[in-house]
Amino acid sequence: MNERRERAELDAVLASTLFARAPDLSKILKHVCERRFSNQAGAIKEYSIAVEALGRGPDFRPEEDSIVRVQAARLRKHLKRYYETDGARHPLQIRISTTGYKPEFVDAGTQKEWAAGAAEDRNSNRGPASAPAVPHSLETLQPPGALGESGPAVVSEGGASPDRRGAPRSGPSRRKLVFTLALIVAALIAAAVGARAVYRSLAASVGMPSAPPAPPIAAPGTDIRVGFTDPTFLDVAGGTWLGDRYFTGGEVFSRTDSQIRRTFDQSLYRTGRRGSFRYAIPLPRGVYELHLHFAEVFFGLTVGADTQRTFDVSIGGVPAMTGFDIAKDAGGVYIADEKIFKDVSPDRDGLLRLDFSSGRSQALLNGIEILPGIPGKMLPVRILCSNHSSLDRDGRLWKADRYFSGGRIAELAEPIQDPGFGGFSSYRTGNFDYAIPVADGSYRVRLIFAEPVYGRERPPREGTGRRLFDVYCGGRTLASGLDVFKEAGGAYRVVEKTFRRVKPDAQGKIGLSFVPVRSYAVLLAIEVLDGSW
Repeated sequence: MNERRERAELDAVLASTLFARAPDLSKILKHVCERRFSNQAGAIKEYSIAVEALGRGPDFRPEEDSIVRVQAARLRKHLKRYYETDGARHPLQIRISTTGYKPEFVDAGTQKEWAAGAAEDRNSNRGPASAPAVPHSLETLQPPGALGESGPAVVSEGGASPDRRGAPRSGPSRRKLVFTLALIVAALIAAAVGARAVYRSLAASVGMPSAPPAPPIAAPGTDIRVGFTDPTFLDVAGGTWLGDRYFTGGEVFSRTDSQIRRTFDQSLYRTGRRGSFRYAIPLPRGVYELHLHFAEVFFGLTVGADTQRTFDVSIGGVPAMTGFDIAKDAGGVYIADEKIFKDVSPDRDGLLRLDFSSGRSQALLNGIEILPGIPGKMLPVRILCSNHSSLDRDGRLWKADRYFSGGRIAELAEPIQDPGFGGFSSYRTGNFDYAIPVADGSYRVRLIFAEPVYGRERPPREGTGRRLFDVYCGGRTLASGLDVFKEAGGAYRVVEKTFRRVKPDAQGKIGLSFVPVRSYAVLLAIEVLDGSW
């Protein structure tokens, strides 16, 4: 089967609303399909899906963690639902094997014709209908009911249509005929509205001519995975990044021999560009928020990375960072680092220019994010202690866990239903900390907790005092001996702590530490809001 058709169908599924709201399922689907396209279907295993698609660590053990099996079951249900709704008229469909994780591309039109013929054979001793079958490529362009199971509807000159035995019936009344024709015309008009989109889908899959593409203009919300040569990249949170583009100078590098800390997105920091280079990114006029991603992956711990790499960065011709040292800013090597700049706008010619000039050793960059900004304010940071992103009841996006060090993600025995947020299905536990990058300013930090274990299946009084921990921010104590169970009044009850006028450190990070006193610390989510909100 034509790979171009298969890729077009995969892109259509991933772009659908149903899958846009299920980032983990999108990552699994893209991973297994890409393995199939590269003739590596035999390498599609539970371990590879967990590590490469879901961002689990190399110590992942399938016998102890059922996340892949659970998500694969959800993926099969999502595909079934998609092809019953938005993709119901697609001539090609994707399915996941019920005995494994290999993707299958099925010609849905052929199956529908076979099923229709088989059903008619069972209901008649005459055999299949004699009218010519309608090609599924044409069938997809017709409105429901415009074509019969065995061919298009036929109207005789006298206004009568033949019955199933070929004998003419009496002609309908003029009013009934006009009404019927009106319904058909209305259906054809409705089909014409959607035909353009369907035509484009078919054009992409079978090579039909289409309108020339518009000039490449980066849309608001553009993300670029630097040094990545494929057209797009799907990150752990379900976001789509463009492959490397709009650059001049420098050279591409790829490092796969290291584990990057403070992120689930290992892949993002394993490719990049180094040297002296420039980006000129086309953008509509407006205010944006710029995020630059770095990780020091060349100078190892034994060499000592301090001051080994320093370089300058300018935005729109204005110096933004001078003598920037990735390892110093991140707190070490092999650590994901992010710098945020608000109130960024393209030049008059519509280009946002970023210059990276080598100082001591070469400049280095892993990723660029450009988000629609708010003048004078930084966009909210919302972190969910989970392997996947989620929307709250107000439609706000909480991204998968990031900026962390230490601890681990644990699944809740059953979801915590919070009236204000929605539902929590996991939490971070242990001795852990966060280094959250922000622009210069003052911030409001909201921490969301719940007791996930103690007191759930015992008398409530037995939960009090079983878990105590401290919370620090930049060396300042935010909470001492915090007893979440006691403050919430029981297990599985959400309690929030809000701290105002929190300022970042010299590296532009809000550092939060969760230190156990008795048992481990626990956390559900973090929200950081610009203090001027």
